[in-house]
Amino acid sequence: MLQVMKRIQVIGPKADLDRAVDLLYEAGTLHIENALDRIGKDEIQLTGVRQDEADEIAGVLGTINAIFSTLPAIADDSEAQNRFRSSFERKTPNKLVARARSIINSLETTTRDLAAKKTELALSISNLNRYEKVLDIIHPVEKELPALEGFEVTILLIQEEHKDVIELIKNEINSITGNRFEMIATTVDAETLAAIMVFPKKYSEEIHSFIYSVNVNEVRLPSEFAGRPFYEMYALIGEKRLRAQEEITHIDQKLLILSNNWYQELVVLKNHLSRINDEISMYRNFGISDYVFVIMGWVPKKYLEKTRKMIHDKLSGRVVIRELQVTEKDFDDAPVYYDNPPWIKPFEFIMQIVSLPRYREIDPTPILAIFFPLFFGFMVGDIGYGLIILAFGLAIRYRFKEVGFAKNLASILVISSIPAIIFGFFFGEFFGDFGERMGWLAPVQFLGITWNRVDAMIPLLIIAITIGVIHVFLGLFIGIRNAIITKKRKHLYEKIGMLLMMTAIIVLVAMFAKIMPSYSVYPAAAFILLGLPLILIGAGVFGTIEVMSTVGNILSYSRLMAIGMASVILAMVANRLSGAFAFAIVGIIVALLLHALNVVLAMFSPSIHAVRLHLVEFFSKFYEGGGIPYRPFKREMPQKER
Repeated sequence: MLQVMKRIQVIGPKADLDRAVDLLYEAGTLHIENALDRIGKDEIQLTGVRQDEADEIAGVLGTINAIFSTLPAIADDSEAQNRFRSSFERKTPNKLVARARSIINSLETTTRDLAAKKTELALSISNLNRYEKVLDIIHPVEKELPALEGFEVTILLIQEEHKDVIELIKNEINSITGNRFEMIATTVDAETLAAIMVFPKKYSEEIHSFIYSVNVNEVRLPSEFAGRPFYEMYALIGEKRLRAQEEITHIDQKLLILSNNWYQELVVLKNHLSRINDEISMYRNFGISDYVFVIMGWVPKKYLEKTRKMIHDKLSGRVVIRELQVTEKDFDDAPVYYDNPPWIKPFEFIMQIVSLPRYREIDPTPILAIFFPLFFGFMVGDIGYGLIILAFGLAIRYRFKEVGFAKNLASILVISSIPAIIFGFFFGEFFGDFGERMGWLAPVQFLGITWNRVDAMIPLLIIAITIGVIHVFLGLFIGIRNAIITKKRKHLYEKIGMLLMMTAIIVLVAMFAKIMPSYSVYPAAAFILLGLPLILIGAGVFGTIEVMSTVGNILSYSRLMAIGMASVILAMVANRLSGAFAFAIVGIIVALLLHALNVVLAMFSPSIHAVRLHLVEFFSKFYEGGGIPYRPFKREMPQKER
């Protein structure tokens, strides 16, 4: 469930602002809002707090990050960093900023120029490699080309699927040059052709303009290659590339020297300024006048009195917390804070797949925590598999108790294994029919049906569809509740109309199945006459399509029976194979491998399908999402350096 949030103002003398901020950090309960945006100027004239200081530190940090992006990383020197850390802890923020600016003045221009030169050289090497590939294309057809002096060579790269454009280009170049050009097409790779053109330089501008107009990828050799034989061009490329690589090496050495001189201090300085920036940035949300400060935000209801008492006691009543009246519009900005009991909390992990619910929506996590294990247990439905899943979940939770992802996943498996074991007793399954064959247990007989899953397919299908009806109807009822709370009239009409239409369809199906009397057609018709106009008003013509979609959603729950049936049949196959080999040990090994595979499938496949039934079939009936996460204003654990 979502914790009730209270909107508050913290008001006190301007001189107590820093102390109040420290106490709010310590309390760690207030989700901050921007007071300057929330309080009208007609109420009180407020200005921002420490905005210039925050802007200055943010600018310095940006420059330090830019310097770090150019300096090569070196190993941390703990001794040096501790020495700098001790020094910086004794300095005020202003002195730290001054020290940062001093370092920036020494490094920024130098590192920027060196990085720019290195980038330029890397681009040069890339171009040289490109020219070398061009020569590799031209060289095999060298004898077919005229002498290059006075001519320009250009290469067009054309996709194989567009090769017909070569003829069009050839005709146009022929028109421009009066047939004074040569064109040779060759294959670069399976997808690309290269069209090599040689033409008099005097037509260069007109030809390149045409090529640009037809949007063809052109590769041109630089002018310094003109008139040279191929071996000279290859040599020139190699010479230029080697020279560029040597310059890059020289630049890297200079940057490494700078890194050795400044890296340790910059790492510590950056972390100190980052922590200061995090705190000061929060001040931008506060407002001050000539005499008072104002802080606004949201506090979970259960923490409000504790926070209020702490502020009152520590500041002798000079600073007060005032609870504000909340308007409809204010609820849109209320943060969302999950407050679920321990057995529900692991299922918040699944809720991370979708965005947070809005503040006034129902938190579906408790519903998920009930139906997910039910669906999982119904599909697995085996005592042996349930016990293995339980043991696996407990082992993972113990082994990875500090890892939130693994712990939550393991907890879900542990909780879901219990219904799997219970349904296993109901279906009489222990590693498929192994328990029944050994005489240890048998399927339960209830309502005149022996609930063996292989023999009771139709009753189980009916139960699965019935679960779907209950689940989807629950989603529609929640949708109606949400529409009433948020005052969305069209949504309300749509959900009520859908509920009536689904009820009508179920009544008609029950009547044709002779479960309900023939006169049931009259209430069904009434439901349709009431529901269809409501759907059209609420969702338009497309709402009528949603009717059939909702029917499909309900039928989709048949997978609860189908997945379980596949699991039990695979288990039975494993049991039969155990005695199908001449050597018993071979049969046992095969059976164990198949059961192991089935256990793995039993953990993943039912989980995936249970999640899908919730996110697609159930959530689509009511869930909007888009809530604002609750981010309390509190001190974080100190960051590790770097």
